[in-house]
Amino acid sequence: MRGVVWDGQELIVTDALEVRDPGEGEVKVKVLRSGVCHSDINMMHIPGAKVPVVLGHEAAGVVEEVGPGVTGWKVGDAVMVGTQTPCGTCRECLRGDPANCDVTWGIVPQWPFAWEGKPVASFANVSSFAGEIVVKASQLYATGDLPPEQAALIGCAVSTGYCASCVLGEVGEGDRVAVIGVGGIGVNAIQGAKLAGASVLAVDMNPAKEEAARSFGADAFVVAQRGEDAATLAKRMREAFEPIDVVVECCGAPSAVEASVMAVKRGGRVVLIGMTAPGAMATFSLDLLLAGRDIVSTMNGGARPERDYPELIRLAQEGKLDIAGQVTQVWPLAEVEDAIAALESGKVTRAVLDHTI
Repeated sequence: MRGVVWDGQELIVTDALEVRDPGEGEVKVKVLRSGVCHSDINMMHIPGAKVPVVLGHEAAGVVEEVGPGVTGWKVGDAVMVGTQTPCGTCRECLRGDPANCDVTWGIVPQWPFAWEGKPVASFANVSSFAGEIVVKASQLYATGDLPPEQAALIGCAVSTGYCASCVLGEVGEGDRVAVIGVGGIGVNAIQGAKLAGASVLAVDMNPAKEEAARSFGADAFVVAQRGEDAATLAKRMREAFEPIDVVVECCGAPSAVEASVMAVKRGGRVVLIGMTAPGAMATFSLDLLLAGRDIVSTMNGGARPERDYPELIRLAQEGKLDIAGQVTQVWPLAEVEDAIAALESGKVTRAVLDHTI
């Protein structure tokens, strides 16, 4: 089958990738579309990451084969694939906190692929840059008639941004929310906050992002200046949109994190969801925290897949959540490097790969 392998030096498009058969409780999925995320790009720059590996973690497709013991799925079912795979039996799962299960984020290494006689690792329990993947049946969610390029994004960009506002941020009616970073995560944080009844300020370094921010519901927009110190940015945010009850930080820059803590009101909440560079550090006065501010962060925005993914699929199907507008361009799988370059340059909200062309 066709797939993309990262060997530690370059992305290699190959037709010689193989995947094992599904085992107990597993399903093989034929991938039709895959989103491209900054998390995939970051994995290409982390020293010591396991390679070779198939990247990608936003997948939608159809069930191709059902493993032993699996019920509820049949060949041909349209599905999206979530990244979380909580074991259900460890201390964290039993405490009702499956997001902290050591298995859920792929900390337990898996090598389901083979290429040129060598084992190839999976990424984020999905590896959507492959034509076929083997995943747990519990990772699948029925998407019905939702187009696959939209369904694919629910597993990360949509759920992470939406839940960053609505789950971690606890945004409610009448809140005033600032979202820093208007990318694939940020536009969904904006949408989530708006659906919860909030007003939203969007912040981004690229002034061209204002159009996208407002199209997804932002009420105001502030351009962050390159090299601007955190205190100055926080002051401008407060002047434009005070008081700020919740800040959802979606870019991961240390200065943006610092500005978030400075800009939010006393008693407010800061949600850190942006992907940071390895070893990045932020500095802020502890006086701000002692005066009363919450800082929260959990992968996938604190989403509980069994609760949140079906709801997001429903909202998209009913037209209440705009996913189609996030898909700036669709590339053939073989042009993955062009898609990544477009994402890195900020030219797209979300890049999607088509496995059928």
